[in-house]
Amino acid sequence: MILGIKVGPDKNSFLDLEQTNAPFAEVWFNINRADEYTELFAELKRRKMQVGLHFWGVLGGGISPGFGYPDQSILDGSSALVKKTIDIAASHKFQYVNIHPGSRAIVKIDFDCMDYPYVSAPIPLAQAQPIFLEEIGKLNRYAKDRGVILTVETVSRLLPKTDWYNPASRLKPLDIYQLPVASIQATGDAGIAVANDFVHTATDPTSNNPRDIWRFLYSSTQTLAGATRLIHLGFLVPPYNGTDFHDHLDNPLFQTNQAIPNKHQMISLLKLFQNRDDVWMLVEPNGRHIENYFLAEKILGEALQN
Repeated sequence: MILGIKVGPDKNSFLDLEQTNAPFAEVWFNINRADEYTELFAELKRRKMQVGLHFWGVLGGGISPGFGYPDQSILDGSSALVKKTIDIAASHKFQYVNIHPGSRAIVKIDFDCMDYPYVSAPIPLAQAQPIFLEEIGKLNRYAKDRGVILTVETVSRLLPKTDWYNPASRLKPLDIYQLPVASIQATGDAGIAVANDFVHTATDPTSNNPRDIWRFLYSSTQTLAGATRLIHLGFLVPPYNGTDFHDHLDNPLFQTNQAIPNKHQMISLLKLFQNRDDVWMLVEPNGRHIENYFLAEKILGEALQN
């Protein structure tokens, strides 16, 4: 496993790179603002790092990209933005582009206000799934032809409607009908690389029983393991209501059974990848990237012990 750090086009990321000397970085990459990344890309290449681009962007009218709703303009627009991101990754000889699968509804997103101002009625999952697999298959072939790995990430069942990184906002969840873990499993079965975000995967069950959630997370991680090329480390704490959670690996709850996975469980998950040198992993905390990198390094060290 290759441990890395999350970066963006801000001054703090340059300090994070300097202090950690990480071998790998995942870039929060907004394709609509691609010209803001010139200095960061130059620094990553100067450091001879492995690099992945985590795709973000917005279509016209504020529509969120997605691959599960039968609106051809959304499908074509989403694919065009991802292809542009793949082209940028290829031109810099970066390793991968990571995408979310999107929704089985039309969703509008506002990054500046951290809000989802509109969500349409969804179509059935059985209708969305073949659309999704067809679109992702085409993007995967496009990426392969350019020497880039495409990864498709597990996503959370529900999201805070506004103020995404405020823990209190988890108490007001919104369903934007994102495609579930089962869709990502189908992606892996089709020979396409996946990204397992432990927190996102843990939000998939509707149960609020931590033992049920842990069993689902572990079994899903086992199922996805062969296709997994990217892991986002994190943990879930109450309420177990399907919402995402970003926090630090020194949170005292991480050592307790309230966290899913807790530290012991996370080590068990990482042991599934003990002999893999083709898997990237990183933490996505809400700040304090340097401290979390070194905390993750210790956890990874424990997982690699026999």
